[in-house]
Order: sequence, then C-alpha cells, then structure tokens
Amino acid sequence: MYRGTSSPTLGVTAALLLVLAIPTLAATGQTAITIISSPTLTTSNNTQDAQTYFDNATTLLVSKNGSKPDLSNGLKWLERSAALRYPPALFELANLYENGVYVKQDTHKAVSFYEQAAQQGHVDAQYNLGMLYLRTLKETDKARHWLEQAAQQQDAQAQYNLALLHDFATDKQADPEEATHWYRQAAQNKHINAQFDLGVRYLQGIVLPKNLSQAAYWFRKAAEQGDPAAAFNLGLMYEEGKGLTQNLPEAIRWYQEAAQQGETGAQYNLGIKYLMGQGITQDTSKGIDWIRKAAEGGNPAAQYTVGFMYDQGSNLPKNDHMALHWYRQSAEQGYTDAQIGLAIMFTQGQGVPVDQTEAQQWFLKAAEAGSAVAQFNLGTHMAHGIGTAKDLLSAAFWLSRAAAQGHEAAIANRDYVLKHLTQQEHDELVRRLKTVTDATRTQDKQVAIQ
Repeated sequence: MYRGTSSPTLGVTAALLLVLAIPTLAATGQTAITIISSPTLTTSNNTQDAQTYFDNATTLLVSKNGSKPDLSNGLKWLERSAALRYPPALFELANLYENGVYVKQDTHKAVSFYEQAAQQGHVDAQYNLGMLYLRTLKETDKARHWLEQAAQQQDAQAQYNLALLHDFATDKQADPEEATHWYRQAAQNKHINAQFDLGVRYLQGIVLPKNLSQAAYWFRKAAEQGDPAAAFNLGLMYEEGKGLTQNLPEAIRWYQEAAQQGETGAQYNLGIKYLMGQGITQDTSKGIDWIRKAAEGGNPAAQYTVGFMYDQGSNLPKNDHMALHWYRQSAEQGYTDAQIGLAIMFTQGQGVPVDQTEAQQWFLKAAEAGSAVAQFNLGTHMAHGIGTAKDLLSAAFWLSRAAAQGHEAAIANRDYVLKHLTQQEHDELVRRLKTVTDATRTQDKQVAIQ
C-alpha cells in the first residue's frame, strides 16, 4: 500500500481511497535488519547525528549511476538514525516493514515505527498509520484518530479519507456534518475528489442546503484540475442554465474537455450536438463516432442510440443483429427505452424468432421503472393473453398506470377492460393502485448530471 495521487472519482464517492506513502528509499531485495528496542530521546546533538546517519543510509540505499545499493550498510545507518528517534528514519523503517522491502514484511513492527514517528508529528507517518489501522488491522477508532492528526496538519489526503470515514461509517461514528467539514477542508487544499464530492453535496442538497452556484464553483475547481466527471457536470450546468448563465458554446467546451478524457456521458452529449448541429457545426460522422465511443465505454443512453440507429437505418445502415446487440447492452443496464426496443423486436420477430414471453419480460422491467409506453404494451398484452396467461385485473392495473401519465391509447384500453371486471376485481384494482408510488424515469437524448 502506497501513498500517491488518487484517481478522479465519477459520481458520488462510495469507497475510501486507500493509498499510503511511497518509501523514498530504493526498493530492491531483502536484508535482515535488527529492531531497535527502547529508543532513547533525542537531544540537539543526537538530532544532528541522526540526520547524518539518515543521509548516509539514503546514499547507500539509493542506486546511482547503475551501481548496486549497499543494503547491509545502508540499513545499519538507517537503524542507527531510527534508534535516536529521528522521524524520517522511523518512517522509512515503518514503510520497509509494511511493504516487505529489504526486510520480511511485519505489520506489527511497521505500526511500532510509524507510531514513534507519528507521535513526533510526522504527517506522513500519521497518515500511513491511520490507513494501516483502517485497511489491515481493522481498528477504525485508531484509524480515525491518526487520520485526524494528519488532517489537522492540512494533509489533504488525510482530510478526504477522514471525510469518507465519517460519511460512510455504518456504526454510530457516521457523522454527515463532520464529513462535510473535512470534504470542505480537503477541497480548499485542492484535493480534486473532495472538490467534486463537495460539488455533488451542494448539487443534491446533501447535509448542505442545495446551492447550484456553489456546486458549479466546486465542479469548476475539480474540472480545472482535470477531473472529467466534474467537467461533464459543468457542461451540463452550462447547457441547462443551472447555477450558471446558460451558455451552449461553453457547455460544449466542457463536454469536449471531458470527452477527450474518456467520460462517456460527455462523449454521448457531444456526439448528439454534432449530430443535431446544436451549438456546433453539424458533422454526422463526428457525431456517430463520439456516440459509438460512449456506447463502447458502457454508456446506456449511447448504447440505446446506436441500437436505434441500426434499428431504423438512420445515420447507420439498417442491421437488426447490431440493433439487438446494442439494445440488449443498454437494456441490461436498466435503460427503459432500450428495454422497450428489445421487447418490440421479440414481439415482431425482428432479427430474432418471435418470443412473446421474452418480450413480456422486457416490457415488465420498463413498466416497473415507470415507462407509460411499456405499461400500455404490458397491459394490452395481458388483456389479450399475449406472452402470458390472460389477466384482466393485471391488464387494468398497468393500463391505469399508463393512463395516469396521459397515454391516450392506454386510456381507451383501460376503459374497455374495466367494463369486464367484477366488483371484487374493481376493489382489488383500487387497492393495488393505492400502493403505487410512480417514479417516472425521463430518459431523453442527454445524460443527467452525475
């Protein structure tokens, strides 16, 4: 486990970025090392000697001009420096034992050396000790203590991990307000993930009052450091005029920034802009290329769109096999339009043998997600017994849900089916409809803010 710059987080962070400090000494081979017991307290002379010993160790342990490091003597000098409780030497020894570099890996010894350095305020030792307690030793209270010591010294990585600990703790230690405090501290110290997560907090009104201008501010900070998800969100806010003055050229600029870094939502939206000529010179070829990149990267909206193009022979040659492939990729991620497209292909036997049972399953998934079109088709099939046993009560249920969303054909079919229900079935239908909480999912040709 090493310390280093963490990867940008897409979406709301849901896991700790667990990284530890990289040893500054070279890492080749293993040599036995004697553990110092009962280290003496340093004096000014001791400190000067300790630094000299440490410099000697560094010189011997680091390979120069192709020469091999002198491990035996280098480790002896490092040991002498650590015996005088010199924090950098203690930290290096801890790192060596934690990672099994030059010596046999020994977590207990690593903890001992880290603690000696951490107690003297060595920030990297405090951070690594906290992460070691968190990851390996599973002692959350001690982990939180040492991360807080490093965080109070303005260590941005410690501040961010401390925020995550408070945010996602499953025990009584969960503290959303304390998490927000440390997100803000880390963000102000230019931690890119903290800036993004703080933006999400303002965007969604999590703990903090919803504030779109503040969300945009922090997304911009992260985007300027190269976070593609933040750049994408910033582009959306410019396009929609949320928290920022609506500005389509500026939105496209940020889409391009994010798309070039592989952000699939931005690739998709940029592709649509090229395809439609919205705020940019129309270029069908570029549009399809960007949409395909997003689809290949796993974006469900892009996968649906590529499938639709193949299905309709629009902008791409008609190809039922490819349409089925891309619809399925998107449908399996829960994208309702793709689920409906896949169901229709099975209903009509388009590129596949007719399979009403398979079609029914996909209509059901989309209907449960709130699609009025799927609810209409599902209810109509149930009324006729297509792909399933005839079930007028269930047909009335789904047609009623579609009708409540203004689907005109569903209204007509519902009224017809209702005439054929018994009073007992009417009562059961009313009961079932009362238990429904519709959460209609809008899925148009634009990806939503992450």
